[in-house]
Amino acid sequence: ATGSVVVPARVFTEIVRRLPEDDVFIDTDDKHMVKVESGASSFNIRGLSSDDYPALPIVEHDRSLVLEQKILKEMIQQTKFAASTDDSRPILKGINLIFENGKLTLVTIDGFRLAVRKEKIEGEQQETMQFIVPARAMEDVSHVLSDTDEAVTIGPSHNYVLFDTGNVKIVSRLIQGEFLNYKSILPSGNKTSLVIDPQILLSAIERASIVIDRDEKRFPVTLETPDEDTLIISSKTDIGMSREELNIALTGELVDIDFNPKLFMDALREIEDDQITVSFQGSVGPCSIQPLEEDKFFYLVLPLRR
Repeated sequence: ATGSVVVPARVFTEIVRRLPEDDVFIDTDDKHMVKVESGASSFNIRGLSSDDYPALPIVEHDRSLVLEQKILKEMIQQTKFAASTDDSRPILKGINLIFENGKLTLVTIDGFRLAVRKEKIEGEQQETMQFIVPARAMEDVSHVLSDTDEAVTIGPSHNYVLFDTGNVKIVSRLIQGEFLNYKSILPSGNKTSLVIDPQILLSAIERASIVIDRDEKRFPVTLETPDEDTLIISSKTDIGMSREELNIALTGELVDIDFNPKLFMDALREIEDDQITVSFQGSVGPCSIQPLEEDKFFYLVLPLRR
């Protein structure tokens, strides 16, 4: 038989997650009691009538993008962490999606860092598009995307955007307003550049962060280059101190600069490349992180003032 009923999302999700690997049977009665059975497990939960449940908004879009689910999932993962959580700047709580010249770009900014992820999109769509989706909604989208080359369609309208995988449809309200032009804050030149394995750098910063209390933001991690072959990563707090030397290949001026370690680690954890270029604009300017060869991602992190 067919029908519908509203169930408590958290309880129902936990039940399904913990059921044995067996067939699942779901039944409901005219009082909206829902019975879930699988193997030797049985649950009865109280539901509600679906008559008053909000209908999914109809998204009437005349343009769309189609790309592989695994690519969009990766793009979201590599940018969502840099979206703002500050309610006073609601537009920065979103991910800016830009499609132009056959390339999709996702951008997030929180005032302390910038994340940019680009991907070339094959297909007939050539019209330029730009819209802002709440980062929380994009994270929900990433949870239903698979790690396969199956397609997901993105269809924006004036107020909403539809993400359609074929089996799952997610509709989100768009954030209205003008997103910050990220290109205007990109560095015009670098005074210092070094090449390093991102996982080696991440591990060193994680170790330096051990002596920094998680909620204590006034203690930085220091990156210092005493010569062209050495990067010293250190920290000093009321708890203790840490110092580690890494071998690097540096070009340009020597640097001595402080950063909030979390901002660095958030970016490095999402990088899968074997080598990256880390560039500095002196000891007070922003630091940029990007691939050694491609230009798929770009991260910008502001230093801490001493």
